[in-house]
Amino acid sequence: MSHTSFWRTLAASVACGVGLGAVLGVGLHLAGVGTTVADGAGLPPATPPAVTVTATATATPSGTKQTPPEPAAKLDVTVAFAGDVLLHMPVIDSARVAGGYDFTTMMAGVEPWIAGADLAIAQFETPIAPAGQAVSGYPVFGGPAEIAQGLKDTGWDGAGCASNHAVDRGFAGVEATIDALVEQGMGFAGTARTEAESLVPQLYQLTLGGQTLTIAHLASTYGLNGLPLPSGQPWSVELTDTDKLIEQARQARADGADIVLVSIHEGVEYQTTPTARQREIADALAASGQVDAMIGDHPHVAEPIELVPGGVDGEGMWTIWSMGNYISNQSDATVGPNTDTGAVAYVHITLEGGDAVVTAMTWSGVTVDTSHGHHIYMLEDAAEGEGLGQISAASVQTRKDRLAKIMGGTDLEQTEPPVPSGATLTVLPRS
Repeated sequence: MSHTSFWRTLAASVACGVGLGAVLGVGLHLAGVGTTVADGAGLPPATPPAVTVTATATATPSGTKQTPPEPAAKLDVTVAFAGDVLLHMPVIDSARVAGGYDFTTMMAGVEPWIAGADLAIAQFETPIAPAGQAVSGYPVFGGPAEIAQGLKDTGWDGAGCASNHAVDRGFAGVEATIDALVEQGMGFAGTARTEAESLVPQLYQLTLGGQTLTIAHLASTYGLNGLPLPSGQPWSVELTDTDKLIEQARQARADGADIVLVSIHEGVEYQTTPTARQREIADALAASGQVDAMIGDHPHVAEPIELVPGGVDGEGMWTIWSMGNYISNQSDATVGPNTDTGAVAYVHITLEGGDAVVTAMTWSGVTVDTSHGHHIYMLEDAAEGEGLGQISAASVQTRKDRLAKIMGGTDLEQTEPPVPSGATLTVLPRS
């Protein structure tokens, strides 16, 4: 289904009293379709390559009519993204158990909202401490390797690793972070252990009913807090260069990617609206016709979803400017409002008739209980009294209201966990 067909279907559905949730197959609040579109028109987009579905030819006697093969079923998949996994020392201390660390318990409350997606990619804000080095928090981070297991156990399949803290522990920290993710069978983007690895995008394949959807994930960061790139390894962290990202996206498509998703670590901390630089990057990616969606992080607070003009099919590139924090020690009491609450972004993709397209982007609120073990909860569950921890009902409502205001309302809010398509996920190695 093209973007045009989707929005026509949506408009017809609304006219008939059917909500956006029915169109997408998810639970949504719908008070109209009020997506904000950024200023500026995109350039004519390139046409995305089609997924090839191979059918076996069968010989038939002369003069008989051949029955055409049945078309492959439509494949609807959901990709979940989360904001910063930010391991301050209080978060690390909350995870301490005899003999190590347990992050799984802290994040278990949101698992249905993550594992229900066909692919889930977290933002790895802080590196893992190399073997033999002590863990540490702000300002020079280095977390325990067990965080990778905690993410994997609660539904995550990969991570974006480009951030302003990526080289806090030098090149050894870059390696330790990737090693921990790979050990859990997870993908990674934005950093690399070798130059050869840096030249290959992270690819994920979803297969169902004879169809394969290949998704490429790219990631980059605005800078490294003034630290230099590791000596002799300038390729170890991807610094944001839109021309390079566009070329990487183009190459990923040439290598078989049907969808290209790009994570951008950019913005002003604690600001709930995008900067001119964020818009400049999005405009360039959208105008290239090579990027299907842009996912933002870094400000530690959420910022809205917009449909930026341009895109692969010329009908817009879905963008969330920032997802805020996923897990951290930040709150009203530490650095300011909105930092204890972030957004999980869901990218909705349809593969039909050999064509893959991003049809929508939705969001759900996630919050951390900094006063009670740093457990995280989906705000929708917390509002219904499911696993409130030490967060009062009034505080839950305040956080929900704040987030909805930041996101521009609840039109694109997803109020139920995603339902898996049944597709088989393969994380391809970057080699």
